[in-house]
Amino acid sequence: MRPKLSALFLLLLTVPALAIAQAGPRTLDVPAAAAWRHARTGLILPPAIDGLTRTEIRDLGGEELDVVAGYENRDEGVVATVYLYETGAPDVPLWFDRALTAIMARPEYGLAGAPLPAPAAFARPGAANASGLRAAVDLAAPGAGSTALAIAPLGSFQLKIRISAARLDRAALDQRLTRFIAGVRWPAEAARPAPAAVPVEPCPAPLQLRNARLLRTDMADALMMGALAGIELTDESGNHPPPPVYCREPGATADWGVYRPNAATDSYLIALNDAGIAYSVGEQLDLGALTGQGSSGRRFALTLLNRNTTGVVASFNRPPPPEQAMAAAQRGGPTILISTSPPAHN
Repeated sequence: MRPKLSALFLLLLTVPALAIAQAGPRTLDVPAAAAWRHARTGLILPPAIDGLTRTEIRDLGGEELDVVAGYENRDEGVVATVYLYETGAPDVPLWFDRALTAIMARPEYGLAGAPLPAPAAFARPGAANASGLRAAVDLAAPGAGSTALAIAPLGSFQLKIRISAARLDRAALDQRLTRFIAGVRWPAEAARPAPAAVPVEPCPAPLQLRNARLLRTDMADALMMGALAGIELTDESGNHPPPPVYCREPGATADWGVYRPNAATDSYLIALNDAGIAYSVGEQLDLGALTGQGSSGRRFALTLLNRNTTGVVASFNRPPPPEQAMAAAQRGGPTILISTSPPAHN
């Protein structure tokens, strides 16, 4: 593979990550009868979809990187929530698995211990491939009805739709979800279509990792690892490699889960909650060997993949167990961040 610069902005921030101030949640001032357009993706949310009226639109973190919109029909007892968020790990199967895990863990749904429902792939309007995933489930609590979930990709953003109904079973609600998806005004797909979604499966065997030795983070290495988020790999013919197929490590909870690309035994991703923020663990490039200054030995980086930034948190002499990686992440964030936001949709 050879690197090819993508159309991403690279901005070096040399301040502690935890000291970066972010705007708090705010309600967007959108007239009730007006459609709302997301500048970066071109997605449009109309004031009503399939008999559900839009109630409000909130920007949870500033810059419209994490937006939530509510829809409801009180007479029918149907409520829908639309989440649009940017992620440094834009993988629909991974985040669908996280969202479904969070749904199944909600105590009021009575689904604890039940197997995850099998997701179905779908092509959102205008998509060339079945790049989205969806599922519906009957809730076990008496009178709770059903709930359904769908996620589709929009470049570095994901669109997630949650819809629940107190008086519909999962089959009827799934039909309602189809109509809701069709009612969203989707932008044209990018020149390179998103690939077909492959649902996450359990890993064939659990990780067997020993505690690693924490290494002093080399600033040049950290900068290189962060900058790689703004580089696309292609082969000699200019083709992009297929995206990884993640498997789920045992022990996932609603708070975080471990996912391994192509069932790897020396790299993994820790997905936090279900809204796009993750840590990755993988081998760093050996800059000394590349520049002819001698090899510095194998190093494995714990990297924060935030909404529109990435940066190395810690380095180890071998891949650490996920619990050790999480402990290192909780001690502090990266001191170098690279912005990976693409330009707004025209």
